[in-house]
Amino acid sequence: MLFIFLNNLNTMNKHFKSNERELIKVATFFKRQSKKLIAEGKLGEEYRNVEDSVDRFIEEMERHANTRAEILEQHDYLAKLVKDNAECPRCKTKDMIKLVGTEKNEKGWKSNRYKCRKCNIQFTWNKPNNPWDMIQYIEDIIQLLQTKQTETSTQEEQEQFRTGIESMMANLEKLKPVIESHNQIYNDLQQRETDMERMIHEFKNMLLIEKIKMDTWENKTSKH
Repeated sequence: MLFIFLNNLNTMNKHFKSNERELIKVATFFKRQSKKLIAEGKLGEEYRNVEDSVDRFIEEMERHANTRAEILEQHDYLAKLVKDNAECPRCKTKDMIKLVGTEKNEKGWKSNRYKCRKCNIQFTWNKPNNPWDMIQYIEDIIQLLQTKQTETSTQEEQEQFRTGIESMMANLEKLKPVIESHNQIYNDLQQRETDMERMIHEFKNMLLIEKIKMDTWENKTSKH
């Protein structure tokens, strides 16, 4: 039963945010108090309808929290999908460099910044560190190669550019649908988050009002 879950706050969903946890606490108190007053005959059975509404909302909130966790986990995974094959521009070493931060270029693309412990210099790698910017990067490279292909006069160079373009387009065809699909899911989540924040706020206020009513009724009946 969900009520058992509500009574055991130690088993609360680990994916809940602070406002969701706070609502669980208010809902737990409300249900415990309403059941007590109904059993004592101080509240009518109609309050069980309010309890049912609490159960349904908590179930919906739990589904949302779990879905949110899955989407954010996927987002983090995709954010780390691009791996640099970075090397120091001075000594060309790869095993003596250390990631020290990130930096955006004039196009807003984010790239990793490294320090070479051998040369004691810092440098920013020349490729984006995430798939969102990498898509735009690949599209720019394809356009550049296509321009160079039309400008070259030798068959050999044209063939080299054609091979490079085909390779880039193959990578783009694999990456772009995955990112576009995730972007839609992620954007939908952001809208759902906004809606859920509003509903949680309103539902919590409703429960607090009902709690005040129950406290007032209990105090009133206890004097008789």
